[in-house]
Order: sequence, then C-alpha cells, then structure tokens
Amino acid sequence: MLIGLGTNIRRRRRELRLTQSELAEGILSVPYLSLIENEKANPRPDILQPLARRLRSTVQNLLGVTDQETVRQAEELINQVHTSLISRGPEQALEELELLKKLAESVNDTKILIQVDLLEINCYTHRLDDRKYWVKVKEFEARWDQLEEDPNLFVWYLRIKGNHHFFQDQYDQALHYYKEAEKLLPSVTNPLEKAYIYGNLGKAHLQMSNPSLCILYAEKAIEIMLHQDRWQEMCHMLNVLGACYSQKGDFQDAIDCFERVLRMGEQFSMSQVLISHTYHEMGSCYMRLGDYELATCYLHRSLEVVESVELHEWEIGCVHKVLCQIYIRTGDLDQAQRHATEAIRCLKNRDKFLAECLIYLGQIHYARKEEKAFVERYKEAIRTFRRLQTPEHVARASHTLGQYFYEKDNIKEGMRYLLMAAEYYNAVLPPVDFDIELPFPSGKDTSMESPYTEGARLKQHH
Repeated sequence: MLIGLGTNIRRRRRELRLTQSELAEGILSVPYLSLIENEKANPRPDILQPLARRLRSTVQNLLGVTDQETVRQAEELINQVHTSLISRGPEQALEELELLKKLAESVNDTKILIQVDLLEINCYTHRLDDRKYWVKVKEFEARWDQLEEDPNLFVWYLRIKGNHHFFQDQYDQALHYYKEAEKLLPSVTNPLEKAYIYGNLGKAHLQMSNPSLCILYAEKAIEIMLHQDRWQEMCHMLNVLGACYSQKGDFQDAIDCFERVLRMGEQFSMSQVLISHTYHEMGSCYMRLGDYELATCYLHRSLEVVESVELHEWEIGCVHKVLCQIYIRTGDLDQAQRHATEAIRCLKNRDKFLAECLIYLGQIHYARKEEKAFVERYKEAIRTFRRLQTPEHVARASHTLGQYFYEKDNIKEGMRYLLMAAEYYNAVLPPVDFDIELPFPSGKDTSMESPYTEGARLKQHH
C-alpha cells in the first residue's frame, strides 16, 4: 500500500476545487477513486499518470517522494519556529515560518505539511489574530480530514484549539481541549508534545487559581523538557512553577525557581523576553511578600531588558497592573491610577486581566471617596468575571461590594451581592460530605426538577 498517495491526491483535488467525478472522468470510476483516496487501493501506472496530469502535478509528487535532506531541513525549521514562538514571540516566528513554507513546497511528506499548517495556526493564536486564526483553522480542517489517525498531530491540534481559548481568557474551554488531549497521551510517542500538554494544563490551572494542580503539571513538563535538553521551554515552565508557588504562598520556593532561570540565562543564550518574564514574576512574588521596593525594582527591570516591541502589549499591561497594586498598597494613589490607566490601555484584548484592573481602579476611587465610580467599576468587573466563568474572582469582588452596600444600610443590594459571593465561593471550595441543597419537604411532588441556584449550577458545570 502506498501510504500517503490517496491523501496527496485528495488534497491536490481540493486545492484545484475538483469534484471526484471531474477528476475521475475518462480515467477511472468514482468508486475506485474513492478507494484510492482512502488508501484502500493502489492505482496502476496507466491510471496514476493521467491523474497526475489532471491534478497539474507529477507522479513523484503524488507518491510523496521527498529528498531526505529536504525533510531534515524542514524538521529543523519546524523546531526553530516552535522555539521562536515560545521565546521570541509570534512576529519572529511568522518571519521564520515563511522560510519553512517555501521549503515545504518541495516536500511531499504529509506529516511535515500538517506540522507547517499547525505552526501557522498557533502563531496567529499567540498573536491574538482571531480573524486569521479562524480562516486558517477552516482551511486546515478541510485539507486534513484524517488528522485523528495520528495521535501526535491530533494532540497538537487539540492543544492549539485550547490555546485559542486560553488567550481569550476562556479557561474552562481551554481546559476542556487540554484534557481531551491528555486522554490521548498514552498513544503519543513524541515526549515534547506530552510536555507541552502538561505545561498548558499547568498554566490553565494557574489562571483558575488552582496552584496545587498547576505545580503537579508544571513539574511533569519540566522533567520531560530537562531530559530532552529543551532549556528555553524548561525555563518558561520554571517561571510558571514559580508563579504557582508564589500564589500558594511558598515564596522561597518561588524565588528559587526564578533565580534558577536567571542563572541558566547567564550560562546559555536565553531569550531576553524569557528573562523579562522572570523579572515580572519575581516582582509579583516580592509584592506578595510585602517588599514593595524590591518588587518595583524587578518590575521595572522586566521592561528594561527588552525592547518594548518584543513584548505583547498585554504583557506590558500586566506589569503595569502589578505596579498599580503596589502603589495602592503604599498609598500613592496618583501613581496607582497612572499605572491602572496604562494597564487598561494595554489589556484591551485580555478580558480577565482588564477586569482585574477595573477592580484596582475601583479601589482607587473608593480611597478617594468617589463611591459611585467605585461601585460602577466593581459591577463592570463582576459582569466580566461571570461571563468568563472565573468563580473565585466573582466571589471575592461580590463579597467586597456586598459588604460595602451592607455597611451603607443598603440591605437589599448588600444581601444580593453577599449571596452571589456565597454561591461562587461554593464553586471553588472542595466538596464535603453533605450538599448545600435541602431535600424536598415530605409530601412534595418530587417529579419536578430541583430549583438549583446559580452557584449550584456553576458547581455542577465544573
């Protein structure tokens, strides 16, 4: 069986927008063409040659014959683009991808061609270019409809779908794709793909305020990357692991992770973008420790070690967001508002981070006794957190707003937001041996569905 021949014929036919009937006319029957395209039959040379001519190709191209040196070069470029995407960002990766796409024109290895397409989709995902992402996804799905036959490639595809939701701050949906990919890992032979899935699972759990699970997955990813000598990716995951420890309150473990990255940066040629991320996480860690002077120093350093064009705007916005928090805690409200304004400008495409900035802006308004503006900012943030389904954020913001209304003797609004906080806290607390919902009263018709509260529905969803 000539594996890949049928796929190449089908792919080329679709590129030329030919139906099976149009391609088969005068050469072979449509049922026989269907068998060939599904890799269930091998055509004779007297059939293959006219098929190649009608497809404006050559027999050699349809058979997928590619010089091994060309395949090796393509594999090296794939690895290079992937590394650039992680360490230098999507713009640099897209530039290098153009060289890869040009080389791919002389490659007839289906696996290589699929990887090139997946890389391009992932670049647009990281670039937050939603329009081009969907265009490329639709083209990809039409071109490679047998992707599930290769677990390594299918897992990569699921990971990219998850990445798209992750960068839209839709962590539940991202986690769904990452978990679907995780189920397939026993069939995956590429250890790096396993590491990337574990890493993405860790990052999703970090954003969903579950540092314990984040640590578990980050450590799995780091172990694989260490054995594969993938230093850039390993350092990226050390930053994630450090952020988990910091969120969990294990500050010395967090600092150890970040200092390890900086030591490796001195020994190897590490991306300055990666070092910038490390300084950012160190600044956030020292802010939680209450060392605001050192935190401010590291945060400013995170912006100084790279050109601003090398960072996403949202990454710059996150630095300003943490600086805003620091100045709120130190009572410098003018500086806090300046950084909040700059953060909001940079975070226009990242809803969760933007909503967090609205909370900090609300705190600034409250400290200035601008209570109407404080309430408006908190309500706007709560609406976003509910839409994004981040229950801990909803719970904490609602708790603050409910307590404020209660202290202002607005009992109705106070109870409304405090009940909302209780419902959403329930969604993030670990389950215990008894339910919140009471049983039906004796004699009541139990054929009706139990009237779940919004919090109970959210818990059920999770």
